[in-house]
Amino acid sequence: MLEYVTVMINGIAAGLFGLTAALFLGVFRKNRLRVITGLILAVYAVYLVKDILYFNPLVASDEHTYRVLLSVDNWAVPLYVVYAFEVISPGRMNAPKLLSMFLPFVSMTVLYALWPYDWMFGLQILFASVFSAVCMCVVLRMTIKYRRRLLDNCSDITHMDIRWMWVSIALFLPNLVLWTLLSARLDYILDAVYYTTLSVSWGIVAYHTYYFEPQGGQETLAEPVQPMAVSWNFSRKLSELASNGYFIHSPRLTLSELAAELGTNRTTLSNYLNQEVGMTFYDYINSHRISEAERLLAEPSFRWSVEQLAEMSGFNSVSTFRRAFSKKHGMSPQQYRERGLRGC
Repeated sequence: MLEYVTVMINGIAAGLFGLTAALFLGVFRKNRLRVITGLILAVYAVYLVKDILYFNPLVASDEHTYRVLLSVDNWAVPLYVVYAFEVISPGRMNAPKLLSMFLPFVSMTVLYALWPYDWMFGLQILFASVFSAVCMCVVLRMTIKYRRRLLDNCSDITHMDIRWMWVSIALFLPNLVLWTLLSARLDYILDAVYYTTLSVSWGIVAYHTYYFEPQGGQETLAEPVQPMAVSWNFSRKLSELASNGYFIHSPRLTLSELAAELGTNRTTLSNYLNQEVGMTFYDYINSHRISEAERLLAEPSFRWSVEQLAEMSGFNSVSTFRRAFSKKHGMSPQQYRERGLRGC
């Protein structure tokens, strides 16, 4: 009974991967990341269809054949790394780098097929596990640095934020543990759990990939640092811009645009905001927008919805507005308004 349930879950997962791959490759508007995601999902669909062979009695009873098929599964290990690098550093994964990542896994499969020693199969499992764990740590570190770069350069990161990748990493780790356990023995329950968690983790990836917008121009931090002696001019000019509603009426304002307005470069302005103001560009701009929201909420004739309030305050996203407001006040805009009316 468990075998049939697991085969059914396997088939559903393969269908979901195949359908999503078809959408990314043939239906959705294409960009480089979507095409790469579609190809990865298509590969996983093929792998999942191949996994049906594990339930064949002839394959399950032949340890060498079973292990060779498991060894082929190792080839999918670098796929998440390829995806993550494409999100964080588009174009970084060229042909030589791809070859260097996949070649060790393919080579180990060929060697084990020719010389089926237990220690050689164990070495493959160990290599795949260590490779995955190290790469997950590298990806986590890269996402943290990427997000910091976003906050230093953009005032609106609604579809650029990659915090969701932390969730996907957290889900891929148990996938790795489950796969390692399944390499040692066939277990229908673990198989079913593995297919389910794999589908959920890549489902999260696919959903956010559809809406993801890469950071405009992938701004670098390579500009020369100018002396900070002129930074006192920034305070006066920034105050003038704030009083004129510049930050409110420029919902997609970037560090480069503000630097040009101030007659400086991104590096100098970023240093000023981080070192002298003590805020990232993102927090600085949105603090002005939250102040505008506070002013609107304090008006006796206030009658706008949260969506209207967010837009009037300079936010492109209601969820971003809610998060920023709650971060400062620990309550929703409605609660803030009610508290003000009570005079608390």
